[in-house]
Amino acid sequence: MVKLKKTGAQPPKKPLSRKELRKLKQETKKNNKRIYHADKVNGAQRVAEAAAAAALAASKTVKKKKKPKKKQLKPEEISREELLAGEVDEDDDESIGSDFSDAEVDARLPAARKVEIYDLVSKKPKKHAGIQRQDEVEVRNRELRQQKELLNKSRKQRMKQLKLENEEEDKEIAKLEKKLKLNKTKDKNRSVRKMFNDGLDYLLDFVLDDEEEKQKWEEKQRRKKELKEQQAKEEAGMWSDEEDEPMDMPGEDSEMEEDDADDPLTDEDEVEEDAEDFESNSENEQDTVTKETKYKEDIYGRRLDAEGNIVPDTAEVEAKVTGQKYIPPHQRALLAASEGSSAQQAEQLARLQKQCKGLLNRLSEANLHKISSGIETLYMKNSRYNMNETLTRLMQEALLGRSRANERMVQEHMVLLAFLHAHIGSEIGAHFLQTFVEQFDGFVKEIDTLEVEDKRLNNLVLVLCYMYIFKIYEQRLLLELIARLAGSLCEKSVECLLLIFQTVGFRLRKDDPLAFKNMMQNVQSQIASSPLELKENPRLRFMVDILNAVKNNNMSKLPQYDPELAETLRKRLKGMLRNDRYVVTLNITLEDLLRADKLGKWWIVGSAWAGNLAEMGPAQAEQEKQQQQARGERYSEKLLQLAKKQHMNTAERRSIFCIIMSAADYVDAFEKILHLSLKDQRTVAYVIIHCALNERHANPYYAHLALKFCQYNRKFQLAFQFASWDRINDIESLSKIQIRNFASFLQQLILSSGLQLSVLKVVDFMQLHKLSFYFMREIMTRLLLSSEESQLYQAFERVTKNSKLQQFKQSIRLFMQHFMLEKLEDHKEEQQQLLRQRIEHLDKLLAYVDL
Repeated sequence: MVKLKKTGAQPPKKPLSRKELRKLKQETKKNNKRIYHADKVNGAQRVAEAAAAAALAASKTVKKKKKPKKKQLKPEEISREELLAGEVDEDDDESIGSDFSDAEVDARLPAARKVEIYDLVSKKPKKHAGIQRQDEVEVRNRELRQQKELLNKSRKQRMKQLKLENEEEDKEIAKLEKKLKLNKTKDKNRSVRKMFNDGLDYLLDFVLDDEEEKQKWEEKQRRKKELKEQQAKEEAGMWSDEEDEPMDMPGEDSEMEEDDADDPLTDEDEVEEDAEDFESNSENEQDTVTKETKYKEDIYGRRLDAEGNIVPDTAEVEAKVTGQKYIPPHQRALLAASEGSSAQQAEQLARLQKQCKGLLNRLSEANLHKISSGIETLYMKNSRYNMNETLTRLMQEALLGRSRANERMVQEHMVLLAFLHAHIGSEIGAHFLQTFVEQFDGFVKEIDTLEVEDKRLNNLVLVLCYMYIFKIYEQRLLLELIARLAGSLCEKSVECLLLIFQTVGFRLRKDDPLAFKNMMQNVQSQIASSPLELKENPRLRFMVDILNAVKNNNMSKLPQYDPELAETLRKRLKGMLRNDRYVVTLNITLEDLLRADKLGKWWIVGSAWAGNLAEMGPAQAEQEKQQQQARGERYSEKLLQLAKKQHMNTAERRSIFCIIMSAADYVDAFEKILHLSLKDQRTVAYVIIHCALNERHANPYYAHLALKFCQYNRKFQLAFQFASWDRINDIESLSKIQIRNFASFLQQLILSSGLQLSVLKVVDFMQLHKLSFYFMREIMTRLLLSSEESQLYQAFERVTKNSKLQQFKQSIRLFMQHFMLEKLEDHKEEQQQLLRQRIEHLDKLLAYVDL
């Protein structure tokens, strides 16, 4: 029985789309990656095994399912058409098996009985003919894009390289210009002219023809000839209007234009002509300028001729001839402005006054720096005379009224004045100081007629006090002002003196205690010689109380005394100053200021002075004699002999020794030593420790003084530390009394945090001599038996925090365990218990930190 395949019975399987294939590929890749990284080794082998397992599983699922057995038909029941159509089941029927294959059967059949079977065309997927072409286009586009990107990158790289090369060329050109000094002028034509004058015009010979070169050379020679003729006429002074007219005739200009049109010059010729024209014009301008400005001015504004002689002013000469009084130029300008002859000058002064008044009205502590910079800018734009007069008038209106001025406003205005004094010049502060002192002198001369309600003198005294606080002038002038007020005692002068003592009394006492003492004695003598009515005045008694409070350095007795604001403003002023500027303190006397109109202002650089030089020698000698007497009276002969006995062989050591021995207390000694302005702090430490060691008994005065210096500045702390190390290293040369005094001195400094316990680290605990052992036992006993337990523990805690002092801490523990605990019998029972308790606590503290 022939078996025929039924081809059209089942449709072929549908192929997967690209999206489904891509999704299947991603899932397979993700699964392989998971299998590969499931363990550290044999990842590829596991992936291959998984793929083989998947293929095996797929082949098992593809197996054909067994069809249910159909009812078998007998061959006789099968019709011929069914047999020819091939509708026959599998080979499991009972039909007779054939020895031939289907192809052989078909070949043996006649053509009439063959049945042709055609497959459906739409069922077979065919490859798309344009897929391969589309991939080639994409590859081509990708290559073009890559090529374009490479071109862009190369172009950018080339542009970057060109920019760098241009920068290098610019630097090289600038360097060469600097060497040739071509960059010091903005005149480009001048550099071109200089190039031609240097002979570089021969380069044009290479680019010009012979005929053009000849024309250029002739034109150049003609211009040089004309220039020489003009210079010769100018030197001979033969200029005239008749000679000038032919030079400017339009006919010649037209001829020149025609010549220029006929001569086709190159760009280089035009540059050369422009350079020559510029040179001739500049020389003509320079000649006219020198002809107009025959005279020069010196630093004082006087005119000088070419030989340096002073040329008299025409106005001064006319005034001498006519017999009129000479008026200086600045006063002449003001007089002209006041008379209305110069409306522009008057308008400028009015505008300046308006600007200054607007700035002063906004002046406060918050915008102090901004307002000061604004007024400094006005000083730079206007004349100093106008600015000084304007500011003087405005400050007098604001501060020197008949009512009491606000103290804070006075402070802010004086800070502004000190800023201008430091940045503009010392003549600014000198001008205001002279103006205020002259007003003060006028008020003092009429002080008897002044009413108590009139506060102009009080405000003026307050202004002068704050000028002293901000270091515009020295204390000598203020002491002279106090002497003037004390010389004419009345209710008004007492009020002004009281204001001075309340404002700057403590500052005067701090700056110069001896001068303050003399001033106080003078005031007291004037009060003693005053009439009885004035002595019973409550204001005078209150002033005496304030003066005694200042003398005793008792700030609590001064009502409403607050130096914090003035100190804050001083710090603000110091921060405002820039470029290492500082306030120059004027050392001027009252007589210098009052006689400045007659003798001159010697404190201003370049100002005229008409004093008698012959009187200066005796005056200076008398002043030096008075200073020597003051220095001799400062310390008694007994103190100087004692200083010599204590080997104080330098002036600084003698001064420090005498101050320490003659001071009222350690605060007084501290202030006086600071007033010496010593640069070597170790001298102070050496003298204080020397005095402390040579006392018969331990004196806490020296420890308090040393602590004051240690708290004032760290430099003094280091100085005392180094001086103490020197004494510890030289401990064998000291006596037991000196060692006890030294131990007491260090014990007070260590407990008060003036020095640290680590100052003892220079002690050699491995080789303790007799005196070294005595010193260590003395100082440790004093430390452990001190009444301030908290200070003791803090001193040891500061040492334990330092990891670099391990050996020192172990030595301290060993010393306390072996030399302090074992010899407690030398102390009382209470002290023994206290020592044992504190040693155990400190030992645990040091041991805990070591762990």
